[in-house]
Amino acid sequence: MISRIGAHCICRASPDCSSVPFGGDVTKTTVKQKTIEKLSAPTPWSNANARLLGLGVGLPVQPLDRLAQFSPKEFERFTLEWASDYLPKIQEVYEAQQRGGAGDKGRDVIVWFDPPSAKPRRWSLYQCKHYETRLGVATAAAEIGKVLYYTHIGDYTPPKEYWFVTHLGMTSDFQDLLDDPSRLREYILANWNERCANKIGKQKVPLDEALKQHVGTFNFSIFRAKQPLDLIKEHSKTRYHLTVFGAPLIERPPPPTPPSAVAAGETEYVTQLYEVIGEALSARIASTADFANHPNYARLFDRSRITFYCAEGLKELARDQMADSAYFNTLLDEFTNGLFYNYTVAGITGLQRLSATVQAAQALQLGNHLLVPHVLANDREGMCHQMANERRLNWCKP
Repeated sequence: MISRIGAHCICRASPDCSSVPFGGDVTKTTVKQKTIEKLSAPTPWSNANARLLGLGVGLPVQPLDRLAQFSPKEFERFTLEWASDYLPKIQEVYEAQQRGGAGDKGRDVIVWFDPPSAKPRRWSLYQCKHYETRLGVATAAAEIGKVLYYTHIGDYTPPKEYWFVTHLGMTSDFQDLLDDPSRLREYILANWNERCANKIGKQKVPLDEALKQHVGTFNFSIFRAKQPLDLIKEHSKTRYHLTVFGAPLIERPPPPTPPSAVAAGETEYVTQLYEVIGEALSARIASTADFANHPNYARLFDRSRITFYCAEGLKELARDQMADSAYFNTLLDEFTNGLFYNYTVAGITGLQRLSATVQAAQALQLGNHLLVPHVLANDREGMCHQMANERRLNWCKP
């Protein structure tokens, strides 16, 4: 669905705030004598693990309060994360670009929906503001005036949507105008000289007849406000959300119950359990029926499936509530590395190796990993079977 994503944005802490890009390498493409900077993905937040666990950074804090505490640069980063990782999840996006800075012609973030060859090429515009007060019409009018002027002279086509992105929202009078496009048009026309003429470029832009006609036919319904709570909700669906707001209070649902029949995703560790039991019984084991008369091994098999699915629930927690299953994978790495000498020891049976590894897993120190507050005893045992399922170990072949 997504061909390319490189979304970057810049916000303004005040009308005089200069742009500060985030990311790594910069490549430049010249379009109509305008230099466009395409940057790499957002750089990681500093002290990410501490932020995730709420250590030394005052977490958890209510999200709106957290936005208010951001510096202008941090809000730029936050908006950049939202634009680059959320928007492609809800619609087809060809490319997202940063345009903020001197000479941006009123464009901070551009999201293209079509490739450059498309005529007309659909796009949306996101204007970011991080002030100490709500965004009012007096300030916003200048930004609206830029879009009206530059679309009038043909520097770019009108966007499908124009969004003001803020952390405090709009003043009531400005929101009223956004909710009534015809009144917003009237306001711009009536206040052009005061609010727009001297704030578009270096030269004054008078409202001549041609520009006035353009304003009179322009679709003012494209101007909208991104409500702060919606912004936070949408950011929560990105991979960056936890490092911004922390996650110490996530409620874990009950672990899933193993299905009556072994599922396709269990094949590897179940096969290894058959080998362990077969080695102990000196018999070939192909199904649970082959050791149904041995209650100790039947209990071992059933318990192993229960703990495997318990750890599977931890994986689902990372994937669904934390928006990134990579957290689980890094936890599995901790078990793989920390238990290495237990599951590779030679000269013992597969059952002894399994038992020793599971017992060691219960005492394994996991440090400050994000998922540690949610790890249960059954998770620790289940992680051993998760390792077997991913062929990170073999109980009978160390």
